[in-house]
Amino acid sequence: MKHLAFIKTLIITLFITSLSYSYAQQPASVQATIDKIVKKHESSKGVSCMTVGKGSGLGMMKMMFNQEFGKDFMKGVTSITIIEYSEASADVCAALRKDLDAFVKLLEEFDVSEDKIFSDNDYIRCFASIADSNTISDFVMALESEDSKMIMYMSGEIKID
Repeated sequence: MKHLAFIKTLIITLFITSLSYSYAQQPASVQATIDKIVKKHESSKGVSCMTVGKGSGLGMMKMMFNQEFGKDFMKGVTSITIIEYSEASADVCAALRKDLDAFVKLLEEFDVSEDKIFSDNDYIRCFASIADSNTISDFVMALESEDSKMIMYMSGEIKID
């Protein structure tokens, strides 16, 4: 009887550990995916990539985006990666759009094309990982308009309204 209780406890512990391990890996997978996209395209003509974290310009970037996204939203951001490809060829643009499909398995996709803020964009995709009802842990957005094209990834515990 004592061994049965021990085995049940061991199985439950292993189950809980595996769940928390897979949950903890998701943000790393998103980060690894964006890093892979950056590495693939950073040397492409017309593409500029930039990653900022704490101590390397994150504060300044957050101030720039405060007006766009709101101060509360930006408060929890711990790193930002931007891939700007306005001057890239049509083939590179298509490849970057295709690379965004990798986030379908990792994050939830949202349709924000009807949002008034984004209505002037020709192409838009938005992904996020919802931690609870008002917090996301990863945020990926691709925006293309006539004169500007960019993919932005924000990580951290981001509060939404």
